[in-house]
Amino acid sequence: MKRLFFTGIHSDFYYTRLILGLVVVISYWSFSDSLHAQTSGSSLPSVEEPFGQQVMISMESYAFTPSEIVVKAGIPVTLTLSNQSFLVPHNFLLDDPSGIRLVDADISSGDTKAVTLTLTEPGIYPFFCDKQLLFFPTHREQGMEGRLIVR
Repeated sequence: MKRLFFTGIHSDFYYTRLILGLVVVISYWSFSDSLHAQTSGSSLPSVEEPFGQQVMISMESYAFTPSEIVVKAGIPVTLTLSNQSFLVPHNFLLDDPSGIRLVDADISSGDTKAVTLTLTEPGIYPFFCDKQLLFFPTHREQGMEGRLIVR
């Protein structure tokens, strides 16, 4: 009788771990390949759509992919920001060439947000993440920054 009770607990624990493992694997597959930057023939990502330009930006540990993006001035651009990091929150801060903040978006681990804006002035618009853990350097200080080039 005791042996059956122990076997029942053991098998329930086994199936719980199995189901939890399958959920993790399926979640990983659903996020990994579908959120990468789209390109339009050049080495710098940007895609023109009938309703504007679409750019996918992946946020990983201390890096944006892609880190350099070219868009056309006067045409709306939608930046889809996807945090691929495990348990690490990031933000996306975009400044105009004079330093005025245009976008300030927080993206939790595993989340995706879309930001649409129209940049009318050509120039280089820096973007970065300024998150920081305790007394460690900020993510930007560790290389998590990029450039949005408006032509």
